[in-house]
Amino acid sequence: MSDLHTTLIQNKRIEYIDALRGFVMFLVVFNHMAGYCWHIKEMGISFHDRLEELQMPMFFFISGFVSFKPNLVWNGRQVISLLKKKFPLLMISPFFFFLPYLQFEKIAFYDGITDTFKVGYWFTFVLFLFFAIYTLIRFLFRNRWIATVISLVLGLFLHYIIYQPIYNAIPLSADAKGFLSLYTWIYFIYFALGAIAREHLLKFEKLLDSKWLLPSCIMIYFLLIIYKSYFNSGITIIPVTITGLIVLFSFFRIYQSHFTKEHALGRTLQFMGRRTLDIYWIHFFFIPVNLTFVTVFREHPMPVIEAGVSFVIASIIIACSLFIGSTIRLSPILAHWLFGEKIKPKKSQTTTNQ
Repeated sequence: MSDLHTTLIQNKRIEYIDALRGFVMFLVVFNHMAGYCWHIKEMGISFHDRLEELQMPMFFFISGFVSFKPNLVWNGRQVISLLKKKFPLLMISPFFFFLPYLQFEKIAFYDGITDTFKVGYWFTFVLFLFFAIYTLIRFLFRNRWIATVISLVLGLFLHYIIYQPIYNAIPLSADAKGFLSLYTWIYFIYFALGAIAREHLLKFEKLLDSKWLLPSCIMIYFLLIIYKSYFNSGITIIPVTITGLIVLFSFFRIYQSHFTKEHALGRTLQFMGRRTLDIYWIHFFFIPVNLTFVTVFREHPMPVIEAGVSFVIASIIIACSLFIGSTIRLSPILAHWLFGEKIKPKKSQTTTNQ
């Protein structure tokens, strides 16, 4: 039995998984620089274009991976209990940041709530939806292989139906689609893949250890990237993303000794990985929006310099977000309701006569 499998059975945190979550969280903030600051996200002249195909799918993959409970009995009582625990954190807590941000940016509540991306705060809402859908599948179909097939088929269906022009023909108003964040449902397949990888962990590890998988994925990934640069075909999205996920996951798994707490990089990424909600909910307040005077990246594409500038600013934003988050966490009640921290029972104090 592998070390990873043994550790997960013992319900201990996996250091390189936390580090990977922290790295992907950094990519999210890093990529927001393109859309919020430089406005070059759709111009095809930036590293951000490649990262966007990887960061959110990997975030949902990791979310599915860590959310799956191998010892859970999929009966009505357990499922309802699980959803009740997830609902406050993923559906209510975001509003403590979402509503102030709307005021901060002078955005009307209706405009914010009907925006597909909720001015940035869409992730946890959609994550709860995915969690509920996958949980419902597991409740209705107790055979795990049937549930696996149904999850993947539904994921493929949502991805290509919503991604393709059929999305425009769905008989819902634009506001209704935005309220449901319908376009982002394309990511369900990656959440499902993460949960499936966790459930079938031994098989997943055996697949990753295959002699030919990693080199094949590296070659296929770059070949598809080249192909896509010439032919903007939507059918390549999933192959590009999945091969990229395998390469990135394998990188952290193979070099996991560098992402332990004994290394500064490992400690930093792990801390970020355990505080993803702090970063995600707070960082929007620190992003410099509409830096229209910075036109050099659009008029004179310089991907390396642009990436360096984005790296520095993203690092500062993350540091500020973590500082604010740590300050909020000084209150156990706020830490519980805003970030899902368990409230530790107070130890009874005993006095000793001197």
